[in-house]
Amino acid sequence: MIRRERHIPKQIISGFKSPADDYLEARLDINDIFVVDAHATFYFKMDSDAMCGYQIPENSVLVVDRSLQVVDGAIVILALHGELLCRCLRKLPDGWEVVSDGERICVGKESELKLWGVVTSVCYGLIPDALRVGRYKNVCAL
Repeated sequence: MIRRERHIPKQIISGFKSPADDYLEARLDINDIFVVDAHATFYFKMDSDAMCGYQIPENSVLVVDRSLQVVDGAIVILALHGELLCRCLRKLPDGWEVVSDGERICVGKESELKLWGVVTSVCYGLIPDALRVGRYKNVCAL
């Protein structure tokens, strides 16, 4: 994953400041909204429709934070039988239950699960297929 620090150059004002400068707003940066800890945030692409019941359709982009503590009901990325999966995690009295649309897997202790991170946001496209050409082929809409 490519990470870069934003460096905003300082503007030197010489002369009279414009009154309109009081109404200037910074450009919207989606990272300011969806990313709390840049070093612990990763992005995944959902490659199945297993989580459609949780409003996570196939080809969605998942924003995943590895620094969050896993709690009951969290949507997580986990490794199960060597495969990374996006599933809902439910706490049971004697372990955890991994839940998706139509699938429930009971897992013993948390140590048996290889939890990767917590899904914090989902981004999915709304552009009709007729417009998905050229540079708009992989556009993701919120």
